[in-house]
Amino acid sequence: MNKLTAAEELYNGYRDKVSRYISSHISSIQDREDILQQVFLNAVEAFDGFDESRASVGTWLYTITKNTVIDYYRRQSRQPEHTEFNEELFADEKLDEAMLDTLADALEKLPERERNIVILRFYYGMSAKDTAERVGVSYANVRFLQHIALKKLREYMDAE
Repeated sequence: MNKLTAAEELYNGYRDKVSRYISSHISSIQDREDILQQVFLNAVEAFDGFDESRASVGTWLYTITKNTVIDYYRRQSRQPEHTEFNEELFADEKLDEAMLDTLADALEKLPERERNIVILRFYYGMSAKDTAERVGVSYANVRFLQHIALKKLREYMDAE
């Protein structure tokens, strides 16, 4: 059995049980969906290390689910509710016109959705959750696309 088939069987066989467990611990529907996705991503990544002689598939997956929920709560306690743009940081410095032009050019090179996420998150100071609702993607996808977009911006700006 190949890894893809095993992952599909795991998902189809345990999705409802995992979803019920997550729902009993997390109130936000969007966060529950993101955590469900993360559980199965973690399971697929760890699948090669699964040892049937140590635990059943259900027990192994339950442990991954429990740890993913715990990680969610740890992240929640460390993340600020809202990140404000602090204009005072730049009050004494004049931003270089060329750098601003380079940034504008780099933003234009991004795909529209990634550009919108960067603008909403960093110019308007919106939370990832609010950005997700505005753009129409999951919270996890906003975080992923933001990471990709910032990496591309860095590359574009370094190339200039």
